[in-house]
Amino acid sequence: MTSTDFTYPQPTDDELAAQQPRHPSPDAPLIYSSPGAAGRHSAAPHSHRTNSADATNSPALGRTAMVLSLVAGVLSVVASVILGATVGPSEAASGYYFTDTPDWYQSLAAALVGLQALCTGLGVTAIILGIVAAVTARGRTFGIIANSAAVVAPFVSFGTFIALSFAFA
Repeated sequence: MTSTDFTYPQPTDDELAAQQPRHPSPDAPLIYSSPGAAGRHSAAPHSHRTNSADATNSPALGRTAMVLSLVAGVLSVVASVILGATVGPSEAASGYYFTDTPDWYQSLAAALVGLQALCTGLGVTAIILGIVAAVTARGRTFGIIANSAAVVAPFVSFGTFIALSFAFA
């Protein structure tokens, strides 16, 4: 294509094509390769390369993210069930303030809140790993499932806690 500005003539498409290498190197971008160009190269220069596509596209990262998100979600819901089912009766028996409850219940509640913090860390880690897995195609489906589970789990857990704490009040 030539420029319409004749004071600065541009090369034509044919001239640009003539400047490109006829046989691109294996490291050249895809824009320079042509269909059937792979058959023109011998296998000897590429023998030092290994097929690392299997190692880099392994779904292990996505599976790890999914397992982390599911473990975090299940543990969070279990902690919410225990805390939500016991906060109402404990309040009715001991009083409105948390310091009025027995020491064993204070320790249980502190441990369950600590478990919730651990589940939050696992969930954030699962979200990060799930995003990386989905973007780099290392277990894309598992990464998407991990992100979905890690995002929905806190809402399910908090809803369970609120529902049970009012149900047993």
